[in-house]
Amino acid sequence: MRRNCPPIAAALALALFAAAACGSAVVTAPAATTPRPGETAVAAESGATAPSESGPAGSVATLQPGALTIATLGDSLTEGQGDDSGRDGYPGRLKSLIDPLRPGTRIVNVGHSGWTSTDLINGQNGEPSELSQAIDARPDVALVWIGSNDLWYLYEGGPEPMETSFEQADLATYEANIDRILRELTGHSAVVFIALLDDQSKRPVVAHPNPTEPVFSEMTAADLALMSAHVKAYNEAIRRTAARYGATTVDFFNTTIFTDPATLYGDGNHPNTAGYDRVAQIWFAAVKPLLA
Repeated sequence: MRRNCPPIAAALALALFAAAACGSAVVTAPAATTPRPGETAVAAESGATAPSESGPAGSVATLQPGALTIATLGDSLTEGQGDDSGRDGYPGRLKSLIDPLRPGTRIVNVGHSGWTSTDLINGQNGEPSELSQAIDARPDVALVWIGSNDLWYLYEGGPEPMETSFEQADLATYEANIDRILRELTGHSAVVFIALLDDQSKRPVVAHPNPTEPVFSEMTAADLALMSAHVKAYNEAIRRTAARYGATTVDFFNTTIFTDPATLYGDGNHPNTAGYDRVAQIWFAAVKPLLA
């Protein structure tokens, strides 16, 4: 039987699993060297050891001189949930880092807490599509970080025990969504960077949950093991799609941001002020070589 989803996720999960049950994709509407399009920009922090990966042949992406427009797309990690500093999550910090090199740069943050890759494309509850909003801003650069909620809803709201067919359908949906996002952004001449996801089964919110206030109460140890494997499949899908469109992957898989209490908000799920400082530095390290 299918489990009940948490109230905040119910509407999203129903749409996701209706598609998964049919097996169809819902897509309606400081690195040491300069990364080429399609390469991984290695996170500039301890523990980030993933090697760069060669992308398609071609010249290094270039950006026009002067001020830039940068669109940031994603979920609560982009919106800035958990940041009590008033600095608008990582996008606000990123602007402060880029301004000395490109004064007047504008960052358009369209991230929404709780949104999935499907929501990013279609919008949700009357809120417009992040993808459309980003394209309307005519960005020179687009930063994409999406997939956390796809995973939460799959393993919190799916069948128990989880069925392989659900995971396969979910992966097909996610990869089709990433393809759509990158195709449209690059098709509108944006230089695109996309995050590789962390293994959120290790986040304290589920790895060491508060028994009196469990957030994902229906998620079992078996679910966590499956999610840990599934995020690797997500990241392979991201790599494949990034290579196809000449985008650059940015490594958040090999970070400690989501497991180190010093960088985590009290919910054990989102970065805190120090965490968003680290997140911004990682994005900046990826983008900086193109700002000269």
